[in-house]
Amino acid sequence: MAAASTVALNKQLKRELAQQLWLRQHLPHSRQQVLSQRRIFVLRTQLALLHSDVLKH
Repeated sequence: MAAASTVALNKQLKRELAQQLWLRQHLPHSRQQVLSQRRIFVLRTQLALLHSDVLKH
């Protein structure tokens, strides 16, 4: 599996943040919202690690 690019991760993060807003309004405190928060955390972590690798080289 190829590593995701910065553009792809940013696009996915943008979609997930929009989904998170919808979930907060319509399904607060649901399992879907918790999983969405987890995906946002993972995406932000991946982006941070990707940027830290770029800065090291």
